[in-house]
Amino acid sequence: MAYDAEHQELVLFGGNTQAGVALGDTWTWDGQDWTLETPANSPSPRTRASMAYDTDTGQMLLVGGQPADT
Repeated sequence: MAYDAEHQELVLFGGNTQAGVALGDTWTWDGQDWTLETPANSPSPRTRASMAYDTDTGQMLLVGGQPADT
């Protein structure tokens, strides 16, 4: 999860279910509501990734994580 300064919202990607299934969902939080997003490009489902917002490029970065198939 990371804060998108341009859109003033938190962005959450991935994670896992209680059963350990990796998720590939992207959600945003505007301070009141969670919204399921459908980005044009998205990484494969994964857990344990790190995110950061790059203010120079205006892009959200996702690094690492454990893909669903491992």
